Amino acid sequence: MIPRMVCVLLIGLAQWLPSASSAADWSSCADDLDRLRRASSDAADIANDVESKADEFQNCKSFPEIYDLLKDGCSYKAHSYRSAKSSLDLELDTVNRRARSVSSSCSVAISAIDIPATSLEPSKDYLWCDIYRPYKGKLPTEKLIKLCTEYKSEPDCRKCLAK
Repeated sequence: MIPRMVCVLLIGLAQWLPSASSAADWSSCADDLDRLRRASSDAADIANDVESKADEFQNCKSFPEIYDLLKDGCSYKAHSYRSAKSSLDLELDTVNRRARSVSSSCSVAISAIDIPATSLEPSKDYLWCDIYRPYKGKLPTEKLIKLCTEYKSEPDCRKCLAK
């Protein structure tokens, strides 16, 4: 599953390209779009890994007698999840850099990119807040609150983002 940010970006570019000015270097534009496609595909793969690691961690916390094989209080599963999430954050940074390259080479202004959404389900109580917190200071607080309130109450979202 391709992150929502990339879908919004690619759809917007696809609609824009036919009417673009002749000032763009179409070869560079095509190359940058291809790099963006590959980066978004990589990000989607990593997002699926994050989802898997999150499920493993949640299972371990919920049923330690079955899933905590190392008897470490699920710390290894937590570390695996955090490591996968960090990898996703790095890959989403790459997607953002590729998007800026597309903006430049295709002579298009990409003004607002939707919040990167991983394949994690925000409704999972142990994860939902972790999904929004990394974007504090990068996106307007009210935008984050609005996105968060699709899954949680506004007071819960405000409390999460205040941390």
